[in-house]
Amino acid sequence: MTRFLMTSLCGIVFLATGCSSVREQLGLDRNVPDEFTVMQRAPLEIPSDLNTLPVPQPGLQRPQDVSAVRQAQQVILGADVSTTDSASAAEKGLLNKAGATSTPSNIRQTIAAEAGQDGKDNRPVVKRLLSIGRDDPTGKAVDAEAEAKRIQDAKKAGKPITEGETPSLEE
Repeated sequence: MTRFLMTSLCGIVFLATGCSSVREQLGLDRNVPDEFTVMQRAPLEIPSDLNTLPVPQPGLQRPQDVSAVRQAQQVILGADVSTTDSASAAEKGLLNKAGATSTPSNIRQTIAAEAGQDGKDNRPVVKRLLSIGRDDPTGKAVDAEAEAKRIQDAKKAGKPITEGETPSLEE
């Protein structure tokens, strides 16, 4: 009877967690912020005379938009902060010296190619860090006993322990 009662109780709990309202009450659901409500977009403005519209210039910020820095300042300081959003001459000079203004558009592919990856490694992070799941392992298995003996011999001889070949296991 006790076994039946425990099995029934576990079954009820298992089925109840499938219900969204129960999951929410138990705190099992993740509340992810909506990315569209983080930044406020300015409302569209329709001019009174459509014939005098300014010519659009690609790459320029919308004049009615408020930048994220400006929004943060308004929230924190509580008032309209009158600052310019453009960089100063010193900041522009620093960015030019650092090469930040001339970043190539394919920088991600370049970095992936330099790292010897094609950018399509879909293994979990832990497996990538531990190099698990590769067809051709890049490392060798070290023979622990032989390595310990080699290090002791190097210390006795007064040589650096980084000198010499690391013994590996033959498979």
